[in-house]
Amino acid sequence: MLIEMHAHTSRHSECSRVDPIQLVERVRMKGLQGLVITEHEYLWSSSEIEELREKTGADESFVILAAQEVNTDIGHVLVYGADQSITGTHPLGELRKSYPHAALVWAHPLRKGRTPKISRLLSPDLDAIEIFNNNHTPRGNYHGLMLWHQYKFTAISGSDTHGIETAGTLPTLFDHPVRNMDELVDELKQGRCRPLYKEIPKTGSNALVEEISLGTKGGDESRQRIIVKRPKGNGRWKGLKNSSEVLRSIRDHDFATGPFRVPTVMDIDEEEQIIIEEGQRGKSLFDLLPRVGRDVGREYFKASALWLARLHTSGVRLDLVEKTIAREHHRFETYQRAFEESGSPWLDQARTLIGAVRDFEEELPEKNRHEFVLVHGDYHPKNIIIGQELMHDVGTLYVSVIDFGSVLEFHPAFDVGYFISQFQYQLRNYPAVIGNYPAEDFVRAWLDATGRHDSPGFRRALALFRIRANLSIASYLIHLGMGESGNMEEIMTRSMALLGESGA
Repeated sequence: MLIEMHAHTSRHSECSRVDPIQLVERVRMKGLQGLVITEHEYLWSSSEIEELREKTGADESFVILAAQEVNTDIGHVLVYGADQSITGTHPLGELRKSYPHAALVWAHPLRKGRTPKISRLLSPDLDAIEIFNNNHTPRGNYHGLMLWHQYKFTAISGSDTHGIETAGTLPTLFDHPVRNMDELVDELKQGRCRPLYKEIPKTGSNALVEEISLGTKGGDESRQRIIVKRPKGNGRWKGLKNSSEVLRSIRDHDFATGPFRVPTVMDIDEEEQIIIEEGQRGKSLFDLLPRVGRDVGREYFKASALWLARLHTSGVRLDLVEKTIAREHHRFETYQRAFEESGSPWLDQARTLIGAVRDFEEELPEKNRHEFVLVHGDYHPKNIIIGQELMHDVGTLYVSVIDFGSVLEFHPAFDVGYFISQFQYQLRNYPAVIGNYPAEDFVRAWLDATGRHDSPGFRRALALFRIRANLSIASYLIHLGMGESGNMEEIMTRSMALLGESGA
């Protein structure tokens, strides 16, 4: 059973802009089964509650209860089950003695960046802690989650509604049905409740990643999502931090709203070495293309090419050319070592491919440096998120791209070739999908959007960068112990054909 546990109305809380009738309607629209009105220092009477029920037309299946938010020496405390309004400021211990049968919940203890004392979180005078609250920062909500995991106290979440847009967004999930205040208090005291959220570990190349979704979707799927990244091993923090700073720079170049976006970096915490980003609503291009019709898929495919074109023409400069050259040199050494140390039957072909791409890349800074742009460096279907601002309005379609840990300043054909090779590899089990979305359609959409000339020089660069991407995939297959698999054979055969096309 989902209940909104923390909400204020304009009737008895001066800080709120929400009419009580609107509050009930919004919470019901969010799919919740109950609401507790928690005014500041005021307890709604039973007659007021019944009047509100009549005006909203809510039947008995929707629970409407009243509690209150009280001032104490540790901050605000939600009091469920008191029989009168409680005004003034009270020591927590005295409040507990005065209302022994009520449930006391510490409200928003991490507001304004505060870090609560563990002794207070575990105080026997408290029945639960509100770990998620709209007045917490994303970092505060994440910190609350970590404290709950560590100390195992009873936790709830509350929207702390003061405006209609937040009503019902952060409900608490109760294990058993609640019909009145006595049952609510008993469930809180027995710890038979928890915040509504999802916490999903994700894979990341340089970071340990968690995706955390808080609260309800609602009709517009506007649930809070945060991505938390920690460096994977010692010495990785600098690179992780740099990628987040790159992300901020890109976002400032018209990637905040509209059809082309990147996530917002919400917090860079040097002390704890964590990055918190806005989670992206939508699904990856990889997930969508096998599941949508061809016409819709073509729109997604083209939009992905247009996002890349926008990045390449954005004018973002980060002085990464020398770092790019050094990184690529290291990558080629890594690829060749993988083939050699594994005793790969493809070693001779790998040496030929690596030599050709490396020679080509070494010429680029001198001959083509004027063409260099910021490139994503890992542009593939799993990093491309297709979403809609409004679920049923295709006109609000947008593309958002994640994972900027491999960003380079290089020839733009690098990203185009990388995408094509990764698209063909990642969707290899869906041959119909690959057939529905020819690589040439992606290239043409990108060329048209960037205004670039489709020259033999560009086609040669594209072929060689596709080989470069295939070498990355092949190295990964060797790492997985699949260096003699059918997938490996396909990758290497395709790469040798591309080498022929390039004329290298």
